[in-house]
Amino acid sequence: MVQKPATRRANFVMFIAPALFLYALFFLLPFGQGLRISVTNWDGLTPKTPISMPKAEFEEKILNRIESEKDRDYVLSIYTYDEASGEYSRLSIRGLKRYRLERIIKKVGYSPDLYRDVGLDNYRSIFRGQVDERFYPRRYEQVNFNANSDLPQEVDGASYEKDFLTKLTPEQKDLASQFYVKRGKSYILAPGKDEFNIEDPVWMLPEVDSGAITSAAVDDFIAGVKKAGLGQNEAAFAESKGAFVAQGKFAAGSLPVIDKCAQELFSVGKFKALLSEKWRVTKTDLGVIGFTIFFALGNVLISNFLAFWIALALDQKGVKSRNVLRSIFFMPNVLSMVVVALIWSFLFFHLLPQITGIQTWMSDPAKAPWLLVFVSVWQSSGYYMVIYLAGLQNIPQDIIEAAMIDGASPRQRLRHITLPLLAPSFTVCIFMSIANALKCFDLVYAMIGPSGYAVGTVPFVMDIFFDAFARKQAGLANAKAALLFLTIAVVTGLQLKMMKKKEVQL
Repeated sequence: MVQKPATRRANFVMFIAPALFLYALFFLLPFGQGLRISVTNWDGLTPKTPISMPKAEFEEKILNRIESEKDRDYVLSIYTYDEASGEYSRLSIRGLKRYRLERIIKKVGYSPDLYRDVGLDNYRSIFRGQVDERFYPRRYEQVNFNANSDLPQEVDGASYEKDFLTKLTPEQKDLASQFYVKRGKSYILAPGKDEFNIEDPVWMLPEVDSGAITSAAVDDFIAGVKKAGLGQNEAAFAESKGAFVAQGKFAAGSLPVIDKCAQELFSVGKFKALLSEKWRVTKTDLGVIGFTIFFALGNVLISNFLAFWIALALDQKGVKSRNVLRSIFFMPNVLSMVVVALIWSFLFFHLLPQITGIQTWMSDPAKAPWLLVFVSVWQSSGYYMVIYLAGLQNIPQDIIEAAMIDGASPRQRLRHITLPLLAPSFTVCIFMSIANALKCFDLVYAMIGPSGYAVGTVPFVMDIFFDAFARKQAGLANAKAALLFLTIAVVTGLQLKMMKKKEVQL
């Protein structure tokens, strides 16, 4: 039976209407609310309508400004006056009642201090570099030693030589050689230069042991000499030593001990100041933006390259147990990303340090970004492999056989037949890998957490999470989320357009 056009249209509307309704309810509405919040300074907690207000303030700022008697009665039905506290308190409301109250409160021009419209200020702050400096790629100077700290017993030989000794004059190198001696791949502090060993003879003096000289006096003497040593202040050094000696009648054998201790501590201070000044390294912090780009590029390039070659290898008929191997390669994708993170965290923090002797893995800014890319590729490559396998198995065998009869080599068949006919698979895999990498959150949060800022491994989504829930900047977080959505839409849109165009050309 042929349906009338009106009937067909009605059926189509009945079929598509529920989907459109759900789309509007669960995407368009939250998305619109996010955009609305992004132009405010909302802290994520303060409600749009006050929960309670003093009577005079409530009447002045809200009640007396309502022009409609109907709106005024509605507000008074929501807020009740408590004579004991002298405040108006709001009842718990939700849904349409809450939206109506918000509309009335906004109409009279009232808004809480932490929920005010700021226009595009959040977006301007992001583009002008006015948010947390860790959001942007930057160069910074890492100080490897703090002058107020004790000298470490052992230092890394490679960094000590490259970043410290090479910057010293011959005289300064002579001073450094008195403190650290090379042993294997490390430099060890000379026993005579340990501050505890230097100070100990003063604490063992008979005058201190008998109580003639108080512990506080010894502490002041040592602290004064150390401070003078750091600043190489001869006058302050002489003053601290003289003040200590003047506090009591020391035996003749005690004075040389005091003098030696003071001279040694003064020398240590000089070396500490030199170590703090010279042992610095200029490093690059990828920041949130830089790491997100690095993570996305690494995932897209490595995971697709690896997945393609695994699929190509497992598509060969001569490979034994290829179905078992396909299952093994796909297995990591079955695991939850949090489980994957916990497994690899155990390996990086406990197992690998014991096996390799290298103690820092995820806590090393030079290694952590690469390790996160590695884990993500390990987990996702199996999924893309299945898509490439499906594409390979859809290539007509008669084309391959014809090319073989014509004498085409395996490389020529790969270049001129396999790769062009796999263009749809490449389109899908690259699209999914870009979107997934830019939205990455659970893997990095489970493996690194908030300490990711210290090693430069915080992706965009995790930074948005910390803005919203840790820094109480929900407005800024929504602005970043809107920019991320726009970035993903533009990047994936351009990628789809270019790849689809390539498919048509092929």
